Amino acid sequence: MKKNNTLKIWFIAILLALVAENWFYPYSFLSFNKSVTHDEGNSVVQQYLQDLSDFKSIYIIEPESDITTDRIQYILQMYEQKWLISKKPVNMKFNELDIILIKVRENREILLDLAFRENYSPMAKQYLKESIQFCFELEEKIQELKNSYFNSRITLKRQYRNLHGEFISSFDMFVSFYKAYKDAR
Repeated sequence: MKKNNTLKIWFIAILLALVAENWFYPYSFLSFNKSVTHDEGNSVVQQYLQDLSDFKSIYIIEPESDITTDRIQYILQMYEQKWLISKKPVNMKFNELDIILIKVRENREILLDLAFRENYSPMAKQYLKESIQFCFELEEKIQELKNSYFNSRITLKRQYRNLHGEFISSFDMFVSFYKAYKDAR
């Protein structure tokens, strides 16, 4: 009888430890549901949506569009991801980081392609270079999140907020590139 009670106590203790680890360390190896809720402030998302809308108002696909104008539609896909534009909390699953990383890499490839295919003004070249560097930084931040098995829920939420801010900064740099490109045409 005593042995049976001891087994029950050990079982409950192990179960509580696993539940606690899943809650406090959501991306750990032992986590059942590898996800964190990301909730960017409503004012930040609202301003970002306004910036996207403002950019779309100056970006017009013309029938005789050049390669830069043509590639914008693909670049915008990275900046219009659900988790970036949602005013509601978004559940960020661990495996979604791969999708985000792929979009950033695709965007970097497009920007690199533009850098070698087109002739830009010195100002536009500088902004393009900065946009490419932002892509490398975004890739690094996403890799950090992918390797954050031992980070607490609080740390992961902070990392997602920082990543969100990096995406906004990257978009601002891209908009500066496009405006410099348009002004030089």
